[in-house]
Amino acid sequence: MDNELALRLFVSVVEENSVSKGGARLNVPQSSASRLLTRLEENLGTRLLHRTTRSLQLTEAGSIYFERARQIVTALDEASAAVRDLSGTPSGLLRVTAPAGFARQYIAPHLVEFSALHPEINLGLSLQDTVEDLVGLGYDVAIRFGALPDSGLVARNLAGSALVACASPGYLDQYGAPQQVSDLATRNCLCFRSNPGSNNWSFTLGGQSQSIKVGGSMYSNNGDTLIAAALSGYGIVMQPCWSVQTALDNGQLVRILADHQHGPASIPIHAVFAHKQHLPPKIRVFVEFMSQKIRANAWAIY
Repeated sequence: MDNELALRLFVSVVEENSVSKGGARLNVPQSSASRLLTRLEENLGTRLLHRTTRSLQLTEAGSIYFERARQIVTALDEASAAVRDLSGTPSGLLRVTAPAGFARQYIAPHLVEFSALHPEINLGLSLQDTVEDLVGLGYDVAIRFGALPDSGLVARNLAGSALVACASPGYLDQYGAPQQVSDLATRNCLCFRSNPGSNNWSFTLGGQSQSIKVGGSMYSNNGDTLIAAALSGYGIVMQPCWSVQTALDNGQLVRILADHQHGPASIPIHAVFAHKQHLPPKIRVFVEFMSQKIRANAWAIY
């Protein structure tokens, strides 16, 4: 007897509540299905189903066997799908959500290469900093920074990025570069926040940490806006290195207190997606591709 076929047939018959319909799902004629079920019961040494011409009813043993059998059938299907995915061509619409600044600098410039590698994938890119319901809104992947809530989702660490406090050369020429952390109390610090108030910026030197409350004439919940203001000479910002690295490299911004560590040593960058027994190829190849591209940057910590 084909044990897998008998197992699948039993599950199918119970789910359809019919020997004929359950057999039809597997292209097994009713007469053959009845014989397979009988032989399955004989092999197990117990009755699984009470069968009449009009109905089916699970026995106590049948109920126990059905729950286990259904789990086994599901696991077999998932294992087969996982193997097919290894050789399958990644395709379909891939919906990704990411912060706008990061997408502009580190996703969009690589899309020509990604498309050449995976021409059957179409990308939908939604630019926002937070998504409360990744699965409910239909996103496949979210790029997120920092500590993540315990949401039941899967998070793949792509890399990390340190924070850096910096200002334009013009601002530093006019107001002077801070020589110690306490000098920031008298500088125009552009704070990342959603409501009025002040921020605490932390610095570490020689293993000693120091925190200072900073504030200024502007705050914003958008990092790009704060950086644009700093580039114009408006004040000092503390932002992730990935967002200001180009401006630092070309001299538009200058790091202050360069001998200090600014904030935590590293802020993680994650790709977040729904938990699945086997990952669809389109998600797997995108996450691997982005991991390689992000880690190639000088600011990446991993």
